[in-house]
Amino acid sequence: MPQTKHFLLLTVLLIGGLAYFGCSRDTAEFQWQQVDSGTEVHLYGVHFVDAKHGWAVGTEGTVLTTTNRGTTWNRSSVKAISKNVLTHVNFTTPNNGWVISRGGVFYTASAGKSWNPQRVNTSAGLLDIHFVNAAAGWAVGGRGTVLHTQNGGNRWEKQRSYSEQHLWNVHFVDSKHGWIVGEAGEVLYTRTSGQKWIRQESGVEQPLFAVHFANLTHGWVVGTNGLILHTSDGGQTWQRQENPMKQHLRDVTFQDKKRGWAVGEEGVILHTTDGGKIWERYPSPTTHNLLDIYLFKNSGWIVGERGIILRGF
Repeated sequence: MPQTKHFLLLTVLLIGGLAYFGCSRDTAEFQWQQVDSGTEVHLYGVHFVDAKHGWAVGTEGTVLTTTNRGTTWNRSSVKAISKNVLTHVNFTTPNNGWVISRGGVFYTASAGKSWNPQRVNTSAGLLDIHFVNAAAGWAVGGRGTVLHTQNGGNRWEKQRSYSEQHLWNVHFVDSKHGWIVGEAGEVLYTRTSGQKWIRQESGVEQPLFAVHFANLTHGWVVGTNGLILHTSDGGQTWQRQENPMKQHLRDVTFQDKKRGWAVGEEGVILHTTDGGKIWERYPSPTTHNLLDIYLFKNSGWIVGERGIILRGF
C-alpha cells in the first residue's frame, strides 16, 4: 500500500485490547455526553474559536459547524472540497479558518460557507495544521513535510525538517517555540519559528500521534499502545508516564500544567489532575475510536469515527 494511503488509513484502523481501571475521582468536575452530529463519516479534527463557534471535519469533504457550543451541528456542502479527506481544521476568528487534506489547504473568510484552495508545493498528505495568529501557521504531513505561512496562507513555503518520517501533529506555544511528532518516535523542536528544526530524543521508536505543551517547559506526547511521554525541560529529556491501558492514544491536550486529557481507540478518555503522575480512565459514552480533542476554558469537544462527537462541560 502506498505510504500516503497507509498513514491516512491508520487513524481509522486503530485496534487493540480494551482494559478498564477505576474512573477519575473528579467525575463531578467534567461530564462527556454524546451529541447528534447528523453524519456517520469519520471525523478527524475539531476546533473552536470561542465557547460557541466550532467546526469538525472528516471524510467525504465533511465540514460540520456549530454556533451553540456544540449542542447541534450543521453540515456544509462545499463543492471545492467534496471529494477530500479532511484531516484537521483551525480557525483564528469566527470567520477565518483553514482545513487540510491530502496535498491541499483550503481557506474560508466566511465561517465556512465557502472555501478556496491555497497553493501548496507538496504532493504529500497533510495531517495537521496549527495557527498561532491570523498570519502565522504551520502544516505537517507525509515524508517529513513541514509547511509555513506568514500571511494567512497566501503563500506557503516548505521548511527543512531533516526528517523522512510521516509527521502527525504540530503544536506551537507562541510564534517561535513549537514541536512536531511523527512516526518512529520522531520529535522535532524549533525556537526560531521553524527556520531551524532540531530533533529531540524521545527514547522510543513507535508512532507518536500528538503533542501538547502547557508552557515552554511542560509538554506531553501520546502514541501507540497507550504511550504517554512527558517533559519538564522543554523536551531536552522525555520520560514515560504510567498508563496501564494499551489502546492507541490519538490526541492529548492540557488546560494547564496539571489538568490534562488524552483520547484514543475504543472510546478511551484519560484524565489527570497532577500533570500526568496519575492518569485515570474517565467515563466515556462510546466505544468508537476517538481521534481529536479540543478544549476552550471549561468546555471541551471530542470527535471520532462514525460521526462521533462528544461534548464536555
